[in-house]
Amino acid sequence: MSASPVARQAVAQALPQSIPRRVTINSPADLPNDYSTTPGGTLFSTTPGGTRIIYERTFLMQMRNSPLAKTPPKNLPVIPGVTAKDTEVVHRENGTIVEEPEKPEPSDLDQFEMDL
Repeated sequence: MSASPVARQAVAQALPQSIPRRVTINSPADLPNDYSTTPGGTLFSTTPGGTRIIYERTFLMQMRNSPLAKTPPKNLPVIPGVTAKDTEVVHRENGTIVEEPEKPEPSDLDQFEMDL
C-alpha cells in the first residue's frame, strides 16, 4: 500500500479479457507519450508484485507545489558545478587559494607550430 492518501490499490475485475499481444520494446522512445495515463491525467503503475497503484492528477499537482518538493535532498555529494556552485579550490595544507595558470584564448594560438 502506498503512503499517499489518494493512491489506492485497484481491484482486478473478473471480466473476461482478450489475451494481450506481446510487444518487444528496445528503447524508451518506443513507448507512447501517454503510457500509463488516463484521459483525466491520472497515472497508474504496478509494483513488482503486481499491485496496481493509482495516483490522481490533483494529488500529484498538490505534491509538486509542496515545500518538501522544493527542498533539496540531504547528504548530496559536493560536485562543483553540478550539486554546488563553482568555487575556487582551496589548498588544504595552508588554506590558500590555488591559482590556475591562465589559458590563452583559442584565437591567440597558432594553428600550426613551425620552426623557421
